[in-house]
Amino acid sequence: MRHGYSETDYGQVHWRQCEHDSRSASADLYCLHPAPFSGLAFTSVMPLLASDYRVIAPDYPGHGGSAPLMRAASIDDYAIAVQQVANDLSGSASIDLVGFHTGCLVALAMAVRWPERIRRMVLIDVPAFDRQTRETLKADLGGMFEFSEALSCLAGPWERSVKRRAGTEPVERSVALFAEQLRHGTRMNAAFAAAFSYDVEAAFSANTRPTTIVATASALLAATRRAASLAPDAEFIERLDIQRSVLDECAQVTAAFILTCLID
Repeated sequence: MRHGYSETDYGQVHWRQCEHDSRSASADLYCLHPAPFSGLAFTSVMPLLASDYRVIAPDYPGHGGSAPLMRAASIDDYAIAVQQVANDLSGSASIDLVGFHTGCLVALAMAVRWPERIRRMVLIDVPAFDRQTRETLKADLGGMFEFSEALSCLAGPWERSVKRRAGTEPVERSVALFAEQLRHGTRMNAAFAAAFSYDVEAAFSANTRPTTIVATASALLAATRRAASLAPDAEFIERLDIQRSVLDECAQVTAAFILTCLID
């Protein structure tokens, strides 16, 4: 696993990269992470995807090792930053995309903005909520995070990163993800706010790139089925055998179906 930075309009964007000398695919594969984490979320699955691809997982501006973003961000901001990373690392070549949760929306925004650059994309567990639900979730989850001297203020991030993952991955891995989201400081919820402000209906309507939508047995199952209804030309796959820890405990299975979906 290599680490590096690309200069973008949003400052330096940190990325992780993994590849094998024997990789067979000509396109690079960009992995787009869920809120409120970073490209660290993909480090279990990246080496498995690298059997075929050069795999790159950027951290959105204001996330992980990337430069802070001291204003409200949008999904389009994240998409522009990732595209500028792709311009730096992949030149003018077409690329493939894998999105997970919030990363699905970033991938979709990239496909709408630069259809000529996106070869194929796989969207796993898509937060394609209706407008009313998005407004409610934004109000509940999208505000500035408030720190205090009391350790209890971190109960929500701890629940999301560690307690919900108990038994599905080593606790050290969960704690690393917990620490990663704390790097955002008071803007820890910025990507949630961006996701729940995104017009997913318009984006799916405008998308012309070959797309596979994958639903696992997660809390986003209904929303992902809704995504498939918004994208009738997309391939839709339900993997209800995958019931938890898509990118870690189920990394082998997840990598295998991603590679299958990206075959021409």
